[in-house]
Amino acid sequence: MDLRTAIRIVHSDPLWWRKILIGGALFMSIIGAPFAGGWVIEYIDNSRKGYPTPLPPWFDWSTRWLMGMFAWIIDFLFYVLPFMVVGVIAFCVAFSAVLSNAPAFANQMLTLIGILMLIYLCFMFMSSVSMVGRLIYVQDAAPEHAMSMRSLREALRPGARAIYFRARLASLPAYLPAVALGGLMFLVANLTFPGVLVVVLLLIWLTLSALLYAHLLVVQIYVAAERELERRGLSRVSELM
Repeated sequence: MDLRTAIRIVHSDPLWWRKILIGGALFMSIIGAPFAGGWVIEYIDNSRKGYPTPLPPWFDWSTRWLMGMFAWIIDFLFYVLPFMVVGVIAFCVAFSAVLSNAPAFANQMLTLIGILMLIYLCFMFMSSVSMVGRLIYVQDAAPEHAMSMRSLREALRPGARAIYFRARLASLPAYLPAVALGGLMFLVANLTFPGVLVVVLLLIWLTLSALLYAHLLVVQIYVAAERELERRGLSRVSELM
């Protein structure tokens, strides 16, 4: 599936913009973000069952919050946790360098660690591990499967990794509106004029709404990738079967 088809599917719901703006508003707080994540999980489930439109309505808050929490934990395990571990290592390196009076060595090591983490981040994003983990979560209805190394193994599975990689490439332009709005928000935040705080908050809301919109487009592209795997006889067997 190309991005244009994904856009057409999302826009076939006449209330798409209103639902996304609601999700963007929830996205603005730590408590509200899981609701938005759960909404996307529900959309994955609907799309896999052949009902990509209309977008899910905003209801069943408790269940959706729980689903969203599991979805964000997937991202935390594959993206945030490694950075926390490396942060501790970087602190130990810097502290040891201060004690041994070797600032040049510390700078070199910290630069190397930063480059390696950037490479890791790009690899994990391009491997589609986060989105594959969500597909596993929806298919198996078992978050522990999605939070394990099964997600990475599935993303890199021979025959599947090329399809997931093409899906990731096709999905990249979906993030451009969020990137543009985010850049504008940082630009405005450095200005001084009456009402700047209101404008910045508005841009944060629009940026997060655009990011949520991108997630919906990405869902369509990856659900199509999953169907492509099925057509080729490469579909993943559920761990619960």
